[in-house]
Amino acid sequence: MKKRRIVLILSSLLATNIFPIIGYSLESNQLVSDNRRVEESKETSTLDRLTESSQIQESSENSSTTDSKETTDKEESEELIKQPLENVPTYRVGLPDDPNIISIDKIFQQPIGTSTSILENGKLLQLNPAERSQRGAIWSNNKIDLRSDFTFKCYLYLGNQRDKAGDGMTFTLTGDSRMANDPSQVIGSPGMGIGSYSTRSGQPYVANALSIEFDTYKNSGSSDRMDREITADNKGHGHVAFVTPKPNNNNYSGEHTGVTVAPTFLSDGTWRTLIIQWDASQRSLTYDLEGVGRSSHIVPDLISQFGSTQVNWGFTSSTGTFFQENAIAMTQLPSNVSSTADVKVNDSDYGAIAEVERNDKITIRNTLKVTGNFLEDKKLETSIDLAQELNIPERILINGNQVDTKDILITGNRVTLNLGDYFVLGDTLIIELETDLREAIPEKVLTMHFEYLEDAKLIEQSNDINLTIAKLKEIDVHVYYKEKESQNDLAEMKTITGKIGENYKEFPIDIEGYVFDSDSANTEGVFFENTADIYFYYRKGKLYLSAAPQYVDFGQHKISNKPLSVFGSSQVD
Repeated sequence: MKKRRIVLILSSLLATNIFPIIGYSLESNQLVSDNRRVEESKETSTLDRLTESSQIQESSENSSTTDSKETTDKEESEELIKQPLENVPTYRVGLPDDPNIISIDKIFQQPIGTSTSILENGKLLQLNPAERSQRGAIWSNNKIDLRSDFTFKCYLYLGNQRDKAGDGMTFTLTGDSRMANDPSQVIGSPGMGIGSYSTRSGQPYVANALSIEFDTYKNSGSSDRMDREITADNKGHGHVAFVTPKPNNNNYSGEHTGVTVAPTFLSDGTWRTLIIQWDASQRSLTYDLEGVGRSSHIVPDLISQFGSTQVNWGFTSSTGTFFQENAIAMTQLPSNVSSTADVKVNDSDYGAIAEVERNDKITIRNTLKVTGNFLEDKKLETSIDLAQELNIPERILINGNQVDTKDILITGNRVTLNLGDYFVLGDTLIIELETDLREAIPEKVLTMHFEYLEDAKLIEQSNDINLTIAKLKEIDVHVYYKEKESQNDLAEMKTITGKIGENYKEFPIDIEGYVFDSDSANTEGVFFENTADIYFYYRKGKLYLSAAPQYVDFGQHKISNKPLSVFGSSQVD
């Protein structure tokens, strides 16, 4: 009876296509260690059913009942493989060693899905952890104008799964109309769709968009065939390419342009620098990925591609049976704004670094240029968090003119300027803040940057500037002991050494045959660079009265073996 029940259960599982899924779940460790490309070539294998591109092949002859069944099977299989492999950490990459990495926690809307996180104090965008069946997207709060140039720079991390990686991530520009009222729907299909494309008719995709894909898995099966045209990737290293998301991207050819096949695995545990540039005059988007290559794509018509000249930018990603951690660390945002910070001390030249001492005049400068349109109704501001060791600026200038107090907001050490009355589209604003040290902690480095905001949302962050408080200098002060009348030295000159800012105090010494008379009035004070030498003056050691008294009584005490000298008309009784 028991055997019969088992046979019936197995028959049911086979009839509903669930048995292969359970078989995979029980033997996942063995399958993951198998040769990936052999599994891929088996068009009817369990991997073909369950990989990241496990969407069912589109067929116009399929009935609605069949479509419904396929969708149900797909959902069940995805649910079964959601859990990560044992002992695989979901967050393992740390930030690259680059001080120019910027905080991005104010840049993006709420992530779509649960896989995307902002970590490392806002400086690391993790699109998905190293888990199976992940899908996520995140979009900028603000749009960029494609009628103006922009440059985006970042570090790209595609995990360390090598030939077991999947599926990848995209950088995407989109004019999807749903962004205005329902942005949570602006996401593509999982698996082969990398969160941007549709893997068959009826599946989601990002509309009016152009993606740069960083694809770590070659989909070249019969049901998942989008990458068959990339014949050069015969080692499965992965590739970079331009793709236009559309209602069905699962075709044998015509899906990719500007393809660059990676010479080594894209998923190799390294951070790679990525530069993306838009040339508005040529309508050309260019990528340059370190260690992989560079390529460009011309957009024939902005309206046809994006539906607008204003687009949001962002990232999408996905994993399937194979997976990888996908992460980004940004150094320059893709905006139509250039913002540069520098600093000078006293009359020195401007630069990104400087050394400062107490009483120095410090000028912090922001060179800001904004291009693009649709700024008339926005509140434009620039802001800086001054180091607490600096005083609130005495003067704030824009293009050499004093900023009106109504346009200056000071909250703690944060200085925010309203640029509305000074802004001219396309012109360069030179913003200068003059300040000095309030507190001098030797060798401390003060790091600051400017932020450009539109309607209180961060659009662009300048480079960092670094002010180093100078190490305390030691100076020497000479102490002289002189006879007052002749200015002859009565004792050897003494040298005292101290650091600027330290206190000092000197006293006259005893000199045989002489008595102390006066000093240079600087025997006590604080060391400065220009602290003067100290002088003690003496007279010969005889009774000397600065004013003649009327009566002096020495009693019975002998005070000298020599007769007393009397000067003037004073009388001695």
